[in-house]
Amino acid sequence: MNSEIPTRSDVFAQRFSPTPRGARLARLLVVEHLAHHGWPRDHELTETAELVVGELAANAVIHAAEVRADFEVRMISDALNRTLRIEVADPMGLGRVGPAQARQPAAHSGMSESGRGLRIVEAITAAWGVDPHPAGGKTVWAVIPLPVLAEALPGRA
Repeated sequence: MNSEIPTRSDVFAQRFSPTPRGARLARLLVVEHLAHHGWPRDHELTETAELVVGELAANAVIHAAEVRADFEVRMISDALNRTLRIEVADPMGLGRVGPAQARQPAAHSGMSESGRGLRIVEAITAAWGVDPHPAGGKTVWAVIPLPVLAEALPGRA
């Protein structure tokens, strides 16, 4: 078991097909990457990262499938700032979704299927946002505080 995530920066990056299977694979690989670095699959950090990737990848699948282009998931641990940044990039521009749009109340008194995922991401992360790409497309990102592994896991002090 490798516990290097808390002591150095690390980057995971992978492209996925714009399909539900691609989104599921993104979630699974993020969990495996964290497990490889010592985070148990049932740890709050791992579960939060899995949920964030699941929500952002599901949105990317919808947008990337329209133009038949892959989406990319990046996960960057920043040891200095003790954060885990998750990014999901897709080829559709900001006209499709943005922070202001996502933060507005659902049109159907909470029954709308659209926009719930970004509300969940907002509720469980320290910060999130959308960065447009100059040539088109966007990256939706979220930041999760990174606990100290030795303090986070019982018996690892």
